[in-house]
Amino acid sequence: MVYEWNVLRVVACLSIVLLHATTNIESINGYMDQPYYQFFRLLLCFATPTFILLSILILAKRYQHQLPPHFIGRRFQFIVIPFIAAGMLYAANAALHYDESFWESLYRHIILGDFSGWFVMTIFQLYILFYIVKKYQVSSIWFTPIMFLLGIFYMTLANANIDYFIQNEHFMRLLFVGWLPYFALAYIIGSHYEKITHYLVQYKYFTIIAVILAMAILYTNYYLGAQQITSRRIDIMLFVLAMTFCILAFAQVLSKLPFIPILSRYSFGIFLIHWLIQEYLAPYSALLPTTALQVISLFLSTLLVCMLLIKIISFIPFSAYLIGKSHQK
Repeated sequence: MVYEWNVLRVVACLSIVLLHATTNIESINGYMDQPYYQFFRLLLCFATPTFILLSILILAKRYQHQLPPHFIGRRFQFIVIPFIAAGMLYAANAALHYDESFWESLYRHIILGDFSGWFVMTIFQLYILFYIVKKYQVSSIWFTPIMFLLGIFYMTLANANIDYFIQNEHFMRLLFVGWLPYFALAYIIGSHYEKITHYLVQYKYFTIIAVILAMAILYTNYYLGAQQITSRRIDIMLFVLAMTFCILAFAQVLSKLPFIPILSRYSFGIFLIHWLIQEYLAPYSALLPTTALQVISLFLSTLLVCMLLIKIISFIPFSAYLIGKSHQK
């Protein structure tokens, strides 16, 4: 695995866990009416589209000419089946902890994706799209701009407070169409990876400027009233792209950190179960005196518990169908 890919995956994973730590602390203490705190949460929302972008980027880089056998089947085995297993775990928790019907909860978690692992199904839809593009040799010259514009149009509708989108929010979030801009960008980056990363390293300090400018645009829109804390904002796309370029550039020139590959292997399992772990740890973290301590303690304890559980599960036969293959070397 390419080191900078691992770095990008780890940053996205840690950002999602930290974002949800702030969410779960708020669910206990109430809404934090502090603009900078909420804007920090908005910045952390870059993580989900970054993970989607990275997934397609890797495919576009690796399979530029020919797809391997069982391309869809293997991804169903080690991505969708763990998603279903996690959905069953969340459904069982809802039935036992909140007296919800297990079958209704199972439908809500797996079909509607109403838990933190929902984006797995979105990524799998994009895998199918990638398979179709490669199998039928669709030209990227016309394909990528159409996909990009279609995704922008869909995201515009989704943010227009249309009743249908509001009433079917979970399903509309799952649908791959809203994430097509990231698919198009990732496809281009992956297809020309060596050339693009060469220029990123050469002009690496410009990527920092790009991150600052993208943050400024986000903050301006936030200050003017667009205060939704969500990854499905059009204006967050520039920040996602700038952060991705910045990490890909500096990860190639800075010293390699030994814990990055370790966290990368655990990232998929952490994505799937961290929200459930936080549900039980958050009340204890909320006892600490300040919000910063509460969030940091919940963030760190969640990582430790998740990694411990994933390590234990990895000794079980067929564990790859529960937590994916990414935990293995």
